Amino acid sequence: MFCQEETLKFHDISTLPHSEQQNWKAALDEEMESMKENEVWDLEELSMDRKAISCRWVLRKKRDGMYKARLVTRGIMQKEGVDYFETFSPVISMPALRLLLIIMLNENSNVLVLDVKTAFLNGELNETIYMDQPKGYDDNTGRKYKLKKSLFGLRQAPRQWYQKLKFLNFVNKLGFKQLNSESCIFIRQVNSKKIFMALYVDDLLLGGSDVQEINVIIDMLSKEFKMSKSEKASEFLGIRIEFISDNLFLDQESYILRLLKKYKILDCNPCSIPIETKETSATFEKGNHFNGPYRELVGSLLYLAYVSRPDILFSVNCLSQLQEHPTDAAWCALKKILRYLKGTAKMKINYKKCNLYDSDLSLYVDADWGSNSNDRKSVSGYLIMFCSNPILWCVNKQKCIALSSTEAEVIALSKGVQDLLGIKGIASEIVCVKNLIVSEDNQSCIKCIANENNFGRMKYIDIKLKFIRDIVSRNKINIEYISTGNQIADMLT
Repeated sequence: MFCQEETLKFHDISTLPHSEQQNWKAALDEEMESMKENEVWDLEELSMDRKAISCRWVLRKKRDGMYKARLVTRGIMQKEGVDYFETFSPVISMPALRLLLIIMLNENSNVLVLDVKTAFLNGELNETIYMDQPKGYDDNTGRKYKLKKSLFGLRQAPRQWYQKLKFLNFVNKLGFKQLNSESCIFIRQVNSKKIFMALYVDDLLLGGSDVQEINVIIDMLSKEFKMSKSEKASEFLGIRIEFISDNLFLDQESYILRLLKKYKILDCNPCSIPIETKETSATFEKGNHFNGPYRELVGSLLYLAYVSRPDILFSVNCLSQLQEHPTDAAWCALKKILRYLKGTAKMKINYKKCNLYDSDLSLYVDADWGSNSNDRKSVSGYLIMFCSNPILWCVNKQKCIALSSTEAEVIALSKGVQDLLGIKGIASEIVCVKNLIVSEDNQSCIKCIANENNFGRMKYIDIKLKFIRDIVSRNKINIEYISTGNQIADMLT
């Protein structure tokens, strides 16, 4: 059993034993000292035409016993066009991260994780923003902090940090080259040796076969930023990572246990499947309205499904369609998914070594046809494999009503091919991708794509059909028939 992180509110500190209070006081002081060192603010009188935003303490006792205090602003109080203008900041996508981890596995990389302490404090603010003094450190003069640096919680903070990191550090100083198709993956190559870096806000994943070169990079990073101590990658973004021999394992057992504890079913009886085969959202829409954290649990399960548990994606997607009007039956179905997770919490995704420089990308596509008796919209499901390792999976409800199973498959295929080409763009900047293979179990769909004649009834999906035909005609992809029994995307529909 994992030791779970504990969260605390500021006013609760005074109720704790003296030793605990001292530990939290030290964490609070450390955070305020970081603000001082980074010259985050000036204490000033607030002018009559300005309003200050409030702030709060986020307190967390981490799994390793460390006390962490973080001062954050209430960015929800900011006004667009006054307190901020641009907010977009890229983060590495999960499919790209999985692809990179597979490449690191095959390169026999030493993989390390580290993070930049008080990362956002490195970003300069362009706007004028005032903030209240934090609890426990208010001098009662009525003065406010005029922020000079980006602080956690500000809407523009991630962007300001990313801009500084991207241009000043990686590109100009460390010699990393940013991928054109994935802006949060960087590669540095010296002779034949490569070092990979992935960025997710202030969390870094470093990998390479040359330990000495990696240490040089960490030293250079530490000179520019205040870094946490680097350690062998065992967890990144809440995902447990295990490199064992020629295998890589990913899982989120800790996250699952937190969900079970949060929803008070840690001691529940597990079940063997997340949802019955014939059940759709229509199955659960009748009954009493449920007043509770339905949307919150759906969001948590969707995150889990897209990160490490494709086996629950169909069931969660099905129940997510009832978020506007959840019922007691739908809530019970969500808790059934939790019971399924209780029995499969240790389930891992297993990646294996392969030939990186003669590799294929494979797309498996499937669609049901109008299984939901209410709106008759079909569901698309597809899975993308790199060297027989799954890196992307998706389930979505189609926006239009398909008039046949063939048309439902064409709609699903169109979206799947788009993602396949996107993954190919990332992979091709690092390794040699030999073939793009699409596996389809609907022979009528394959014939429809091969036949240049347009059937009148398919005019409503004409653009999607022509898109696929164009990709095929330019030899970008090969579409092959696969039997339904071997169609691994079937579990997604």
